Amino acid sequence: MLDLTRREALKTLLTALAIPVAQQAEWAVADTRLPQRAGHLYFLKPTDPDYAQRRQIFNKRINLMPSLIAVCLSDQGVQTAIQYAAANNLPIAVKSGGHCFEGYSLNNKGLLVDLSLLKSFKYTTTNQAFITQPGAKLGEVYAYLAQFKRLIPAGSCAGVGVAGLTLGGGYGFFSRSLGLTCDSLTRVKMVDGQGKLLDSNDNPELLWACKGGNNGSLGIVTELQFKTHPSPAQFTNYRFKYRSLTANKVSALAERWFALMPNLPTTCYSSWVLGPTQLTILITDLAARSSPALQTILQQLGKDASTVQGAQQDEFLRGIQRFRGGTEPMYFKNVSAGYYQRYADIKSVLPALFTQMQAAPLRQNLLQINTLGGAIREGFSASSAAYPHRNYLYLGEFQVYYERANDTPKAENLVNQVQARFTQAGIRAHYANYPDLGLKNWANAYYAESYPRLQALKRKLDPQNRIQHPQSIGL
Repeated sequence: MLDLTRREALKTLLTALAIPVAQQAEWAVADTRLPQRAGHLYFLKPTDPDYAQRRQIFNKRINLMPSLIAVCLSDQGVQTAIQYAAANNLPIAVKSGGHCFEGYSLNNKGLLVDLSLLKSFKYTTTNQAFITQPGAKLGEVYAYLAQFKRLIPAGSCAGVGVAGLTLGGGYGFFSRSLGLTCDSLTRVKMVDGQGKLLDSNDNPELLWACKGGNNGSLGIVTELQFKTHPSPAQFTNYRFKYRSLTANKVSALAERWFALMPNLPTTCYSSWVLGPTQLTILITDLAARSSPALQTILQQLGKDASTVQGAQQDEFLRGIQRFRGGTEPMYFKNVSAGYYQRYADIKSVLPALFTQMQAAPLRQNLLQINTLGGAIREGFSASSAAYPHRNYLYLGEFQVYYERANDTPKAENLVNQVQARFTQAGIRAHYANYPDLGLKNWANAYYAESYPRLQALKRKLDPQNRIQHPQSIGL
């Protein structure tokens, strides 16, 4: 804990808030009274009108209730919130976009540091850099940078916070040609667990850790700087749908897709999305015209498809916005289904998994497998970023969506059973941005050889483990 008495900590807090002297004296006596708004932050209790809105995250399945929410309006506000938590021995959860699958941006009976109002950003033409606060959403960032014909390589969901995406890695349509989102990160500013404002320009280890290893663990990032890349003039997508599925047909379609993907141009991305009644294969392309290699793949995929959507070509921003996803909170239980190198890695899983998906009581269940490789694998090294899984070529995600809160046990049970299948098949590596609370060896699964180095940094930055969640970096 900070080397402060309780009264000294409160004095520091009040000074930072710039509360008039008369109010300082009153609050110092009755320290449970919190200012509702003052300069750099304001606090919300569960009885306050705005508490429910600020507590809400994207996953309605998660019902954790912080004792207090610190809505931060500046770096100083974040520092003050951490000082308050230290003085009152409160664990801290951090929320920017609020999209964490397992709700790690909330806690029970702790302090929630809400960064969602820290959402300013700017593009600097002199060095073609993009600087953003953590509350910025991906859809806004794409639209803003498009006017400069620039982008950062990220995902497609408009409501996802850029900070959380980056700090866990970040992949999407551009990753095979430009690398992960975190690979374009050049600088961060962060408040550590002791309330100190740090700059990665002064400590390169911070930048390494924030490239895939710092979601709600080491400190609270208040500013991120990225190098940007030229945006393509257009964005093309193709879709293939397959119906009348059987377990054997699913296996055959998977084997063919995996066999074709090593020849997929790096300007392209593909996802293989299996539901109980239909398989959809998506391919996107950033190139001005399709290559012969892509044309061969498209022909092979179209041979026995029930429906083929040919090239849908848009100007860049419109093309990305077609995949913006939902922005309103919903009930779901999604998890990483592991990294793979080849079809053989999941060959034993697919037939029984598909049968289980068909029989599941919740019909909105999906297995999505996405292509990696390209620049992720060849353009960057594991030593330059905490993200450890560059050599894998595919990433799986199992998803369950539902409408009623009382279906939560069914969703969780289905996901747990499916995850057990992958574990039994030898799948051990998982994506930290798709956390699964049920993973036993999660530290190695998410961070592999990076974990001891992250632990060493955790001990320096947050020695009291103030900033934490069930799968945060341990001391």
